[in-house]
Amino acid sequence: MQILFAQWIFLSGERKEKLSFYSGLLQGRGATLRLSNPNPMLKKLFSFLIFLTLAAPIASAATTVSSASTTCPSTSAATTVSTATASLKVSLSALYPNPNTGEEEWIEVTNTGSTSVDLSLYTLEDATAKPWTLSGTLEAGKSTRLSGFPFQLNNSNEIVTLKTGTGTQLDTWTYATSTKGLAMTRTSESTATTATTADPAIVPTPILTTPTRWPSFSEAMPNPSGSDSTEEWIELYNTTSETLTLDGLQLDDSDGGSTPLALTGTLAGESYLVISIEDSKLTLNNTEDHVRLLGVNGEILWDISYTSTKEDQTYALIDGQTLWTEIPTPGEENQASTTTTETTAASTDSTSSTDTSTYQNGDTSESVEITEVFPNPAGPDQEEEWVEITNNGSIPVNLGNWTIKDASSSKAYTFPDSTLIEAGQTLVLYRTDSKIALKNSGENLQLLDFNGEVMSDITYDASQEDKSYAEIEVDQTSSTQASSSGLGNSSTSTWQWVSPSPGAKNPIWKQIKGTVSDWDGQWLTLFDGLSNWTFQADNSDANRLLFQNGNSVLVEASMSNGIYQIMHSQLLASSASGATRTFPWEWLLSGLAATSWIGYELYKKRKKAWTLPPHALN
Repeated sequence: MQILFAQWIFLSGERKEKLSFYSGLLQGRGATLRLSNPNPMLKKLFSFLIFLTLAAPIASAATTVSSASTTCPSTSAATTVSTATASLKVSLSALYPNPNTGEEEWIEVTNTGSTSVDLSLYTLEDATAKPWTLSGTLEAGKSTRLSGFPFQLNNSNEIVTLKTGTGTQLDTWTYATSTKGLAMTRTSESTATTATTADPAIVPTPILTTPTRWPSFSEAMPNPSGSDSTEEWIELYNTTSETLTLDGLQLDDSDGGSTPLALTGTLAGESYLVISIEDSKLTLNNTEDHVRLLGVNGEILWDISYTSTKEDQTYALIDGQTLWTEIPTPGEENQASTTTTETTAASTDSTSSTDTSTYQNGDTSESVEITEVFPNPAGPDQEEEWVEITNNGSIPVNLGNWTIKDASSSKAYTFPDSTLIEAGQTLVLYRTDSKIALKNSGENLQLLDFNGEVMSDITYDASQEDKSYAEIEVDQTSSTQASSSGLGNSSTSTWQWVSPSPGAKNPIWKQIKGTVSDWDGQWLTLFDGLSNWTFQADNSDANRLLFQNGNSVLVEASMSNGIYQIMHSQLLASSASGATRTFPWEWLLSGLAATSWIGYELYKKRKKAWTLPPHALN
C-alpha cells in the first residue's frame, strides 16, 4: 500500500476536481490519498510524486521494449568471428628493466615484416608466466616501446617472452644482470637511454634448447637461523673442467611450488654458483621439499629431496652422499660435521654431545651483562648484527666456557678461555663470529656462565631498523641544586631503542619532573619547584599538546654538547584537570524548558491535523 501525503494551500473547486481525478487513479493502483495541513513548500513535490506514479508503467513498458529490441543485434554480433591471424615477424628488440628514479620500465618490440600488424594478437610475459595482451597497430619495419605492463621486470635473473594470442612463442629474452639507467638491445649489451631512437638492427633470437651437460647439486640452506625469506640459498657445482652454458636450464623446488628460475650465462669449470632466495624467489620448505634442475621444456635433469630440516644446517653432497652438515660452505668445498669442537671454532649446539673440554672454565661473576644488541641493521643482517657485553665490576672476568644463545634455539656461542673482559670494558660480539642470528621481533637473548646459570637476559617484542636496543642509565633528579650536589639523586635503568654505539659507554639520561613554564616550539622550560630546566625538543603535534603551560610532565633527556635533548616525555597532570568545575544546572533547566515548549507546540499542530474523507473530493 502506497500512502501519499499531499499538502495544499487551498482546496478550490478546480483543485478538488484534480485531486478527485488523481485520487481515483491512485486508488486504482492500491494507493490512498490524504491531505494534511497546508504547506506551500510541498506543492511542487506533491505534483512530482503524482507524475512519478503515473509514469512508472510507461517507463517499465519502454524498458521491456528496449530490452527486447537489443536481443537480436546481440545474437547477430555473436555470430561474427574474427579470422585475423598474428604475423610471426614480430620480435623483442630492447629492454629497460632498471630505470632511473622517476622513469618507467619498458619493453620494445619490432615488426620485421612487410605489413602492419595488430598488436592485440600478441602477449608479453615475464618469469611469472602471466600474459599481458598488447594493443594498437605497429607498422612494417617500425618499433614501439611498451610500458605500463602489470608485471615488474627483475633487475637480474629475468626472462621476457613474446607470444601470439594462441600461445605460440615468437621470441624470448633472458638476462642475468642489468645496469641502472641503461637499456639492453640485441646488438649491444647496453646503451644509454638518452641515445638515438633509431631502430636497432634486429638479430634473430636463437631458440633455447636444453644443454647436453649441466651443473650438479652441491648444497642447500633451507632453514637458516635468521630470516628464511632472505637467507636461504642453493649451490650448484660444475664438476667438469670446461665452462658450462646455463641458458635453457631452470632451477625449481617441488612441482607446483615456486616459479622456476631461468638460469642464464655460464659457469666456469670446477666452480660454484650460489643462488640466494632474494634472487631466485625459490622458497624451500622446512618440513620437506625438493631441489630440481629442469630443462627448457620442464624435463627433470636431477631431483634432490629431503624430508626434514635442521636449523642452520645445510643439505650437502659430500663424498657422493647427500647429508646434513653443521658447517655451511657457500661457494666452497662442502664439509661434513665434526664430532669435537676445534679450538678455533666457538659455535656449538648446546643440545648435542659437542665437547667443550678444550676450553678451561673461566670465572663466575654477577657483574657481566648484556648491555646492547643490534638486531635490525640497515645493511645485511648476517654481516652487521652484534651483541655488546659489559663488565660493570671492579675486577677482570675470564669468560671461558660462558655461552650466549637465543632462548628459543639450541644454537649457542661458547667463549674461549682466552676471552678476558677487563673491569668497565665492553666486548662486541659480531654475528659473523658468533653465528647467532638475532630476530627482528620476539627475541629473548641469554648470557650464561660455565655452570649454565643465566647471568643476563633481554627480551624485545619488535625492533626498529638501524637502531640498537640498549640499557640506559637514568638519573632521577629532584632539582638543579640536588643535581649539582648529588644529594637526593637516585638512579635506575631502562631499555630503549637508540642510535647504535658498539664498544662505547651507553648514554646516561636525566629524568626531571616539573611544570611547563615556557615552550616556543624548540625549547622547553620546566620548573621543578626550585629552579628552571631548559630542554631541546622537536615541534611535533604531540609535543605542542604535551608542553602546554601549566602541565606537569616527566622528561628523560640526554646531554649532547652541553644541551639536554628530550628522548622521552610523559604527561603527569594537565593544567585543565585541576580547575574547579560546577555542574551547569542553569543550562540543563533551560534546555528542558525549551524542549517542553517545542513539544507542546508540535502537539497542538498535530492535533489540528485532519484527514480528508474520500467524499470530500467529489
